[in-house]
Parts: sequence; structure tokens; C-alpha cells
Amino acid sequence: MKSYATLVLLGVVVVATVIIIALMYQIWIAGPDDARITEAKVRTQVDNIQWYSTAYKIAFVAVLGVLLISVLLISYSVAKSRLKKAAVHTYKIGKHNEVVVHEKDLSIAAPIAMGLMNAEQLKQMNGGVERAFELYTKMAEAQAKQIQSLVGRRGVTPQPGGANISGPFQESPELPAAEGTPIPSFQELVQAREIAPGKLMILGYENGIARRGSFLDIYSAAVAGESGSGKTATLLFLIGSGLISSSIRFCGIDPHYPHPKSLGYKTKPLWEQGLMTMATYKDDMLAVLNEIERTIDRRLKQLDTDTTPVVLVIDELAFLAKTSIGGAMAHTMERISTEGRKCAVYMLASSQTWLVSRTGDSSVVRDTLTSAFVHRIKPKQANLLLQDKEEADKVKRYIKQAGDVLLCPVNDESVICRMPFTTEADMQAVAKLVGPGSIDITPQPEQHGTQTSLSETQEQKRLPDATTAPKQLSAPLEPDLLTVAILREQMEASPLGKEAWQKQLAEASGVSESLVQKILRGEKRLTKRTAKKIAPCLFPDEQSSNDKA
Repeated sequence: MKSYATLVLLGVVVVATVIIIALMYQIWIAGPDDARITEAKVRTQVDNIQWYSTAYKIAFVAVLGVLLISVLLISYSVAKSRLKKAAVHTYKIGKHNEVVVHEKDLSIAAPIAMGLMNAEQLKQMNGGVERAFELYTKMAEAQAKQIQSLVGRRGVTPQPGGANISGPFQESPELPAAEGTPIPSFQELVQAREIAPGKLMILGYENGIARRGSFLDIYSAAVAGESGSGKTATLLFLIGSGLISSSIRFCGIDPHYPHPKSLGYKTKPLWEQGLMTMATYKDDMLAVLNEIERTIDRRLKQLDTDTTPVVLVIDELAFLAKTSIGGAMAHTMERISTEGRKCAVYMLASSQTWLVSRTGDSSVVRDTLTSAFVHRIKPKQANLLLQDKEEADKVKRYIKQAGDVLLCPVNDESVICRMPFTTEADMQAVAKLVGPGSIDITPQPEQHGTQTSLSETQEQKRLPDATTAPKQLSAPLEPDLLTVAILREQMEASPLGKEAWQKQLAEASGVSESLVQKILRGEKRLTKRTAKKIAPCLFPDEQSSNDKA
């Protein structure tokens, strides 16, 4: 309407200007006419005087009408503009809060109100409360002056603590103030007795508040995330808190020991004190899997009435799934997921990738998991694991830092959590606090006349029992488990010296000595073909003793 009124006024001004210019031209610029021309004009005017008289009357009425219409349009526009400025808009924030904003303040308040509405919507999403409060706080800090100009002059009393948001912008009681709340570390939780015998475990911190539960909430859990996202720290936290609060019996599998960043290395203070089992070689891993299934069988048959939770912890799941123990591991995982809950046998499985091609060409390994701790990970991997686009989107949008997790418990909605910082030093503290030998990790004896739970090859009818500490191989090293770290460890331990050991290994395996040296220096990759040649040549003493036996 404003643009239409402007055009009408512009038209009136143009017409008036043209008339004035024409009159000025006729009066000032036109020179004296010839007498005959003047006489002819007078005669013509006399002849047309009636027509001009009528035309002048019509023109006068038209101009007057245009002026009146212009006045009406201008009056209407001014009145509408004033009414619009006096109008108010209502923004609904949550279920019980509304914000009333005048039209003149709309340009200031609209971004704030929209931000609050978005924050409320995020809060109502499962696990979105941290993100909602972050948006809420940033909006308040960035536009504090605008908020004051909007509501401050209406007699709003500032809130205690220096907050500038008040009145309709007060924080909703449904939205706890978690932004900036520090998450206590494992050590601080132990000192404050938040982790103590008899207390429920802490599964994570949701919006700054401890979310407690037990392994019944995560009885078959994936611990997913890319490198550096906090997977190992999460495993350490669950192991440490489980040992203190519930005396849980943990049985670990880690193919990357003795690497300093491996789970086996960081839990060394625990399994050295006999507080958990850690298997790092093939035979020991198979023995652990066999012991887990034997425990399930004995408890289901009520031969073992012990209700102490037993948790299988698998690190580097994708790597192990492609080795020769992958089938046995998948079988045990499936049994834990389907039968373990009835007899207090649970599982934690950690991996970076969840592609079927990277987990033994089978989705069984992935599909047996019923819950998850999802750290920062690629969206494709999150979607493969969670099998839910909305859940995968939460990981993409909210899981940004190391320690952030999307906790997906059993029979409950997923939530965004943070995991307390946990280190190897904390495991040493746990070992001292719990005390050596306070947890019985002795394998159950196998009943005569019964079959083992795992069906391996014909030659492997019975598996050796797992011990509390990683043992040396009692058989040739599995090529799939051979790493450069193992080669270096054997070279350092050899009494022959580095050069003599490399030469002897090259002669025995048929691999060139230069290639062995490059592999040890990290210049060449240890391929599967080379590993198959080298593996049988390691640990000759143990192999010869096995042959004699």
C-alpha cells in the first residue's frame, strides 16, 4: 500500500510540474505574435470559448478529485502504519512460556525469539538438551544489549548472578544449565565416592548430571568411534567403575598389546594384580571365548549359581573378525546377545569401522550388538552401526569432541553424554583400591564328558585355559596377528643381537634381509604374504617343545 500511495503522489507532482512549465513558457519565453496571428487566435478562442469553458470545468473537477483521493490514500497509509507499529506478536517458547513483542521491536526480537524457539525444539529432542542450552546461551551473550533495549526499559528486574535475561526470557525450568558445567574425572569421582562399592555404575554424564545404571542397560554394547575420539578411555572408565562398584569379572581381548596405546597395555596394572583377564595371543583369545561360553552353559544349567557379572571386552573388533578366530568370536558374541542377559554375561566391543567387508564379510558381528557408546565417527559408519538415520544424524550434529558420546541403552531413548576422563594411572589407583586377588577370575573347570562350547578344528578339541596375564604362544604365531611391534619385541629380546637376529630370520623365512630391515624401520608395510613366511620362524624353542610333546 505504501508503494501505491507513493506512485499516486508522484503522478500528481509530475502533472503539476508540466502545467507550471507550460504556463511559464507561454508567459516568459513566447515572443509577441503578428497582428494577423493574434486576430486569428482571438477569433478561434471566441469560436471555442464554450469548449474551453467546459474543459476547464472538467479539469478542475479531475484535479480536485485526484487531490482528494491522494489525501485519502495518504491518510489510510499513515493510519495503517501507526496501527501496525502498535500491533504485537506472540512467540511461544516451550509449553508454558510466551514472549510478546511490539512491531517496532520486531527487528530486534525476532532473531532472539526464533533462536529460543529452535533451542526449545532441540531440547525436546532426545539427547539434544546440551545443544539446546548451548544455542540458548550463545544467543543471550551475543545479543544481551538487544534484549536489554527490548525488555529492560519496561521495568524488568535483573536476575541474580548478573544475568541480563529476565521476564519472558527467563530460563525454562525444563532446561537445566549444563553448558560450561565441568565433568568430573574418574579420579575425582572416586575421591568423592560417586564411584563406590554398592553404588550403581555411571554410564555417562547427560547435561552435567550422572546417568546411572548397570550392564543390564548396556549388556551387549558397541563402543564405536574413530581414532582419538575416546573409545579406549570409555572402556577404561567402564572397567574401572565396574570393578569398584560391582566387582565385575572382566575378560579382555586385545591383539595390539604391547603397544602403549592399546587397551591391554593400559589395563596392565589390573591383570597383573589378578583383577581381570587379558588375552593378547590367538590361543589365549580362544580360551577366553571358550570360558565365556562355558560360563553361559553352566549358569543356564544352574551348575553355576554365581550371579557375579562377567563382561567380555573386545578391542579392535573389526581386525579380529577377519582373523582365524573371527568365526568363534562371532559365535560367542551372538550367544552373549541372545542368552547372556539371563545369566549375567555381558559384552563391550570396540571398533572404528562397522562395514561388513571389514568384519569378516558377515553382519552377525554388528547385528548382535543391542546398545552402543558412539563417539565421533563418520556418518556412514554411524548409520551402519545404528541402522537409524535420525540417530546417525545426532552423531553428526552433536558429537564433536573427544569424550562426547551418543549413549544408546537397551529399551530406552538415546541421549548425548560426556564420559569422564580416565587414564592408565587411574587403573593403577583401581588396582590399589580394590586390592589384588579380591575378584575371582579363576576359569571354571570343564566337566568331563561334556563338549566345549566352541567348535574349532578337529585337531583343537580342547582349548587351554586363559590366565590373568598375556602368555607366550604355545603354537606358531598366527600370521594375521603378526605385527611390526611383535617383530621388534622379539628382536630386542634376542641374545643374538639385532643384526644377527635379522639375518637369521631372513635365512629361515626366505625373506630378504633388506626387506626385514625396512619392515622393522617402518619403511615397508608388513604384508600378509610376508607375515605367512615370517610367522612360522618365530618362537622356535616353543615350537620344538610342542613337537616333542
